[in-house]
Amino acid sequence: MNRAEDGTRTGWVRASRGGVVLSLYAAILLGASVLLPWWRMESRAPQYGMRVLWVNVSPNGVDGDVKEIDGLGHYVGMQPMVSMAKVERAVAPFAIGFAIFCALSLCFQGPGWRRNLTAALVIAVPFGFVADLWFWQQYAVTHLDPTASLNMIADRVQSRLVGRYDVAQFKVHATFQAGFWLVVVAAANALGFLFSERAHERRAGTTQGSSSSVMGMAAILMIPSIPAETVHVGPESQYTTIGAAVAVAAAGDEIVVHAGTYRERVVLDRPLVLRGEEGAVIDGGGKGTVVLVRAGPSTVSGFAIRASGASLLGEDAGVKLLDTSDCTVEDNRIEDTLFGILARSSARSRVIGNHVTGKDLPIPRQGDGIRLQNAAGSVVEDNVVERSRDLAIWQSHGCVTRRNVVRGGRYGLHYMYSDDNLFEDNLFEGNQTGGAIMYSRRVTLRGNRFEGSRGPSAYGLLIKAGDDILAERNWFVDNSSGIFLEDTPSSLRCACTFRKNVIGGNDTGITVQPSVSRVLFTENVIVANRRSVQALGRTRSELNVWSAAGRGNYWDDYVGFDADGDGVGDTPYRLEAFFEDLTDRWPAVGLLRMGPASQALETAARAFPIVQPRPVLTDEHPLVQPPSGLAPELAARRQPALAAVGLLVALASLFILLRSRSALFGGAS
Repeated sequence: MNRAEDGTRTGWVRASRGGVVLSLYAAILLGASVLLPWWRMESRAPQYGMRVLWVNVSPNGVDGDVKEIDGLGHYVGMQPMVSMAKVERAVAPFAIGFAIFCALSLCFQGPGWRRNLTAALVIAVPFGFVADLWFWQQYAVTHLDPTASLNMIADRVQSRLVGRYDVAQFKVHATFQAGFWLVVVAAANALGFLFSERAHERRAGTTQGSSSSVMGMAAILMIPSIPAETVHVGPESQYTTIGAAVAVAAAGDEIVVHAGTYRERVVLDRPLVLRGEEGAVIDGGGKGTVVLVRAGPSTVSGFAIRASGASLLGEDAGVKLLDTSDCTVEDNRIEDTLFGILARSSARSRVIGNHVTGKDLPIPRQGDGIRLQNAAGSVVEDNVVERSRDLAIWQSHGCVTRRNVVRGGRYGLHYMYSDDNLFEDNLFEGNQTGGAIMYSRRVTLRGNRFEGSRGPSAYGLLIKAGDDILAERNWFVDNSSGIFLEDTPSSLRCACTFRKNVIGGNDTGITVQPSVSRVLFTENVIVANRRSVQALGRTRSELNVWSAAGRGNYWDDYVGFDADGDGVGDTPYRLEAFFEDLTDRWPAVGLLRMGPASQALETAARAFPIVQPRPVLTDEHPLVQPPSGLAPELAARRQPALAAVGLLVALASLFILLRSRSALFGGAS
């Protein structure tokens, strides 16, 4: 094997190919830095109004508003800038030229102290500039003219290489500029040259591995990026496992996985796009997390992901985003996983178009279908979650959750300690509780459906200690309790509003705890509930508001009239549930509910004021028709039920009539 084959140059060139690349880039970056400023200082002074004075420092000298800034410095006794660092400014162009020469000469030097010294000279350039700049700054503030007009003393004049500081009444801002950072990268290339050459020399017989190592070092040291590449994985591709493709992919590359089942667990430790074609399956084998993303922005899309571990402590998941940002999980089918998609400490995550089915376990042992925790600014859209514990959003502000379907879980939505979130057009169906919002502020729920939450402690929507909650155009249907409110709002300056919602077909439409106040209900449709509103304990109905701007709510048991035809009843609606009040005191009385006894008691309570109970609520402006936009859908939903009831009544009447006629004619004979 000759030297050309093992990755080195012959003749005068003593470095490997990777070393040549590093030294050339170092020289190019040093040359480019001469054309750019290395350090910049900006100053504001009262006498210049809004104008910002500036000076740039580079190997070519000092330029900008030098005269004006020297004039400001004269007030506090500073010497003119042109009088300082004369030697450095004179030799700077030659010093940079010498550094470029040193960078190029690295290619022609063999191992030894000469090569190390040459690289050290290149590495020293940014450190030398910083040290010299700091020295002259300190000199300027410690050698003030005592006869200056402001007669400043040394400890009242600040100086910093970077940041904002004051010089008398002048505001100063200092920053390193692009030229300096190019020199820093050049120094890093020189340092990388030394490490890469030593690695090459240790592995002189393994040319392919050493060359790849050196080129990888060059990429790490911020050599201008090359276009992203596409790496293919499949039975007939260059790589047959996803892990092997991830190992060779560079940041930003796309890994395309062809159809097949890949029994492995994948870790993305750099920004990558992992895209599965139709039929691509990642099987975790029932252990740990199937796909772990630790660097963003990354994307995982198009896969069937299945068979995670079952450890709640380890948070085994189908896809886990951990300490990342700007990652996307899209269009995956995730099955038999403890947690479906988990984003922890991962801001601006995007979870879109996934279908998640959890493990077949009892709910206490299940994980969440989707969980965001410390994931501010995230988007969860168009997902379907089934047979999982919750769709959970915790400590995540500014998120959007839209058009998701959650079925068969504990909480359709489990939302805690998060502010400024929007939930729109979601369906929470058949969960133990449709949604629970707790200890959060400024939350908007719009166009959602909370349906089919049945059980002794089941709610369509539970709100506990929520501030500034807006719920509008939602459906709360067929739940044990449609809406349950506790400690809401929790702050004195906050309120909550329920507007244009449909609350129907529940055992209890709205349940209000004694700690609830300043909640506004307006233009809601409250129909077909066994109990419209339940006020627990000694709840004071006047603490909440049941109408606004002359418009209350539509109640299906309102018996008032609308003489002027404005759509608002002329008499208030008072909910006086005498029988329910008795049931709260003596639960055994509940056996008579829906029978003649309960109806007789309610009629007596209305007819004889002496037995009237304390009103649960008073709606001063009840609506005689459902609000616009809600009536057609409401009618469509109720029509089948009404038809069924009508049919049963007709059949019962016909049966009674036939029995009566049979008895009559039988007796006559």
